[in-house]
Amino acid sequence: MKIAIVAPSPVPFVLGGAENLWQGLLEALNSRPGVQADLLKLPSRERNMGELLDTYRRFADLDLSHFDLVISTKYPAWAIRHPNHVVYLQHTLRGLYDVYPADLPTGFDSNALRSLGVPTHIVKALADYRAADVEFDEVLNAIDAAFRKSSDSPQWAFPGPLSRAVIRLLDAVAMRADKVAHYAAISDVVAAREGYFPVGAKVAVHHHPTHLKGLTSGPQETIFSASRLDPAKRINLIIEAYIRSGVNVPLHIAGSGSDEARLREVAGTHPGIRFLGRIPDAELAQEYARAICVPFVPRDEDYGLITLEAMLASKPVITTTDSGGPTELIENGRTGFIVEPEPASLARAMHRLCDDRVAAREMGLAAQVRASSLRWDTLCDALLAGGRPVQAGGPTVITKRAKPLLGVLNTFPIAPAVSGGKLRLLGLYSRVAEQFKVQFVNLAPSHLPRQVRELSADFCEELAPKSSTFDKHEQRLQESLGASVEDLTAAIHPTSAPQWLEAIDAMARRADLIVCSHPYALPALRTVSKVAFVYEAHNVEADLKADIFGTHRWAVDRVSMIESLAVRDAVLVAACSAQDRERLRKLYQRQDGGADLIVVPNGIDLSATPLRNFARSAQRRTTLGVNRPLALFMGSAHGPNIDAARVVMEASAQLPHVDFLMLGSVCSVVESWDRPANVGLAGVVSDAEKASWLELCDVGLNPMISGSGTNLKLIEYAAAGVPIVSTEFGVRGAGFAPGREYVSAAKDSFATGIKTALGTARPKSDGIVRKARQWVEADADWTAIAATYAGALKQVLA
Repeated sequence: MKIAIVAPSPVPFVLGGAENLWQGLLEALNSRPGVQADLLKLPSRERNMGELLDTYRRFADLDLSHFDLVISTKYPAWAIRHPNHVVYLQHTLRGLYDVYPADLPTGFDSNALRSLGVPTHIVKALADYRAADVEFDEVLNAIDAAFRKSSDSPQWAFPGPLSRAVIRLLDAVAMRADKVAHYAAISDVVAAREGYFPVGAKVAVHHHPTHLKGLTSGPQETIFSASRLDPAKRINLIIEAYIRSGVNVPLHIAGSGSDEARLREVAGTHPGIRFLGRIPDAELAQEYARAICVPFVPRDEDYGLITLEAMLASKPVITTTDSGGPTELIENGRTGFIVEPEPASLARAMHRLCDDRVAAREMGLAAQVRASSLRWDTLCDALLAGGRPVQAGGPTVITKRAKPLLGVLNTFPIAPAVSGGKLRLLGLYSRVAEQFKVQFVNLAPSHLPRQVRELSADFCEELAPKSSTFDKHEQRLQESLGASVEDLTAAIHPTSAPQWLEAIDAMARRADLIVCSHPYALPALRTVSKVAFVYEAHNVEADLKADIFGTHRWAVDRVSMIESLAVRDAVLVAACSAQDRERLRKLYQRQDGGADLIVVPNGIDLSATPLRNFARSAQRRTTLGVNRPLALFMGSAHGPNIDAARVVMEASAQLPHVDFLMLGSVCSVVESWDRPANVGLAGVVSDAEKASWLELCDVGLNPMISGSGTNLKLIEYAAAGVPIVSTEFGVRGAGFAPGREYVSAAKDSFATGIKTALGTARPKSDGIVRKARQWVEADADWTAIAATYAGALKQVLA
């Protein structure tokens, strides 16, 4: 689909909110499969009536037939002709509409126009532009001819009653219902303005995001505002209020414009006020980050990107009751303040926020949540859906989003991927993002700000921090059970994480499909929504927690109840292995066939995991001085991995001639144990360092004796070509056979298994390694696994 965004380029050129919208929309459209978009701009002068008529004509004369859809947002671009024209209106030439000078007349000399040859029906149309039955070209040609005959006449004054009538008529004819496929506005304020749209037109309102990058929270050091320094922006109100407030923080004002000299006079010699001038985008984002609050008090603003940008930087905004667009984004007292347009009220709001910066930060976080719901993909969906279908035989018009939105709910952040669960989420859903737009809503530590992190194309995670109340619940539960309980706390006390609930609610309203990854987010989902969901089971949680919680039967029963709801109520259940699938079916009497209870196994990125070369490994070992056999164990601080680490410790004591190395957060637990001198702890390492150890080691250890699901470390060893020593339990779900893909060792004789692997002759050892790698290539490639999973998800949507 080929799309043109058609826009004026102001002369003299300035950058503003319109340019921000066009660039953001252009990038968003071009990121969609099957869409090619271009921004077409024409120089637009408007110093007098002649220049305006000339600019309207040049837009009307554009041949845009090679595009399937055109979008215009601002005068005079909507003069273009195209059968599939969407008007997403920012504003008209306001000086001839809602801010037309009150001291100027609205009536013009009809007889003078007729004497210049303007046909009577056009003169009548000028007097009643909204009921006119005329065509654009005949109006433009007649008025242009009359203007050329009498361009020096005072009747053509701009602004003036005749210029007002002419532009309003040209706009009305250009935007008539037979010429426009869809009407939309950037705000309720714009949609409601008199004369902007045809009488009776159905106007959708789409608040748009900002194109400004790098917006994030930061220190609370200043009061900051950014704007064109124009009288309508009322920066003088901000300055007067700041001086009156007496707050002991600086006021920074970014921007330039015709009102700058007057504003500097208002500021006088006050030491706290600093005019920054026009600043680059990166510096603008930094100024937002440093602010305590952002006052923005224009009169009847169309929308006000400053408001949105401040909110995205987690800053409360102070605006006024007559500011227009900003009041649509701000919830008074929660995400900012809406006050009377006078210095005393503004001063009180500034003082309140500067005096209580904890409250200011909380308001800013709430503002960021509100602002982050405005997304480019949603805007594109709305504008494309408004277009008319192309005639049969022509190119297909995409009227729905190219990719459905998949919301995934989870109780911990994905990145950095330092555990098997995180590796699964990152590996699986980054590939699912080839067919879906994937957004996680993840519970996060309370010290992190509310934010959305882009992980890769069409793949992001929204982090919603815990509350202090949640932290207290978690601490008490952990002391009671003696184990990690973040997930269980989220399930038992979902309302103690209000930002998470809010984010889940917003996602449930927007997403085409919801996935509960683990069952622990289901109570939170059900607190805010009854939407259908898919359950992705990483383990059989009841079995896993029975091993971890031990004698605390009530906690295991609670987990079993939550898991039962997830399995029974889900429209699709995805288990990690065939064994887990059958166990879930047996535990919870899921009676339907295999179509609704599928296996989505763990995998690996084969393209990033080449089979190691024995000769190169030997050379690197020599270079690095690795002279003794090296056995590698990898794991997170997860109960089953801690159990496995104890097996490694017992084996290491029996094999003093072998060096053992542990990687991952399990080291944080093991470091407090008494351990033999031949056991090293590397902790959490980068992907590159892990790859180096996989190349250098002699064997990979997988002594799992508890847990559920399948083990990613097994796949990583096999993919890299590392000989594997594992318990039989550790290879569950993989279809490995002892002596074929791995060396089998029981818990109590694990040292014997390591000794056997180290003593196996090269030809046999190489054969075992090749078979293990072949299994990975056939059954554990994330790309293939994700494609199958995405297909099952799409079947749910069908």
